[in-house]
Amino acid sequence: MKERVHGLSISLSIAVTAQPPKEESLPQLAERLQAREAGALEQLIERTQSACSRLAVSILKDPELSRDALQDAYFVVFQRIGQLRDCNAIKSWLFRIVTHCCHDILRRRGKEFQAEIEVAEAAPDLAEGFGRQETIRATFAQLPEIDRTALALREVCSMSYEEMAEVLQVPLGTVRSRLAKARQRFIDKFKGVQHD
Repeated sequence: MKERVHGLSISLSIAVTAQPPKEESLPQLAERLQAREAGALEQLIERTQSACSRLAVSILKDPELSRDALQDAYFVVFQRIGQLRDCNAIKSWLFRIVTHCCHDILRRRGKEFQAEIEVAEAAPDLAEGFGRQETIRATFAQLPEIDRTALALREVCSMSYEEMAEVLQVPLGTVRSRLAKARQRFIDKFKGVQHD
């Protein structure tokens, strides 16, 4: 672009920078998925897979089973997305589905799975650098399923109490009570493991 200033011709170049497309919010993705738009499910998976995986692993303690739970969960999401009334609740709705899929796997595997966890993690490797982390994992694995779920939602997924109440489908006061009890049981078990 040329502009005349006091009789001089000045050449101006305006750099047009293309801004990257704005990332869609989860509620927007949920709306697209409800409309069955192509690619919406893949984008939702891409955006939420990491957090959902952390939640599943913290409940199941097995990466392979966690992948199975996530496959089940995203299949349920695809099937039931029409039942989601408020797209703003997609995150807690999704976490609730992941939690249910994990619990279904635990129920299917039953006591056999629980015994495997206890045997595998009851004697943690106390080598330097890993000892404390392994002790924490072993302690976490010894907690009842309800405690592991509450701690995973709060500590691993950083959910608010309100979001946890939605995921667990319990009143807010129950969430606070469960979390307090789960934390105390964890501390008591952790102290016991360290003194052994």
